[in-house]
Amino acid sequence: MYSIAAPGSASSVFGFLGSGGLAICLTLWLIFGVIGKGKVQLTTFKAGLSAFATGASYNAAGKIWSSPQQVVDQGWTGLGVGGGPGAFGEIGIGAACLALFILMLVAPLNPVRAAVLYATASFTWPSAGVGSIWDVPSQFTAALFLIFGA
Repeated sequence: MYSIAAPGSASSVFGFLGSGGLAICLTLWLIFGVIGKGKVQLTTFKAGLSAFATGASYNAAGKIWSSPQQVVDQGWTGLGVGGGPGAFGEIGIGAACLALFILMLVAPLNPVRAAVLYATASFTWPSAGVGSIWDVPSQFTAALFLIFGA
């Protein structure tokens, strides 16, 4: 008997997905879930969680998937985050992470805004460093990806 499955696929629920494959699948889920004209319409919170997972999959996949993270990093740099005293004073990456969290809690969000905000957080929070409270969601998401073979 021959198997066409990739090596190591037996340890995953879905078989071997790969980080790029997971990024594609989550991107499709997010786009069509936010549009909401099909069978699934994501609520604001579900769109946010889906965007966070999608952004984390981009981080894991690297290559072309790292482009959104580069845009977010350049945006933070433009605002003076982590670059010493700027137009807004000295802003650390922890302050940027906390600002994103506050926006998640209090800003009036719709599914599209939530997706953008949570995706931005998925790129920003790991920048705070391993051991920070902001890295916990990313580490948790990465552990979930291992379960699903990505």
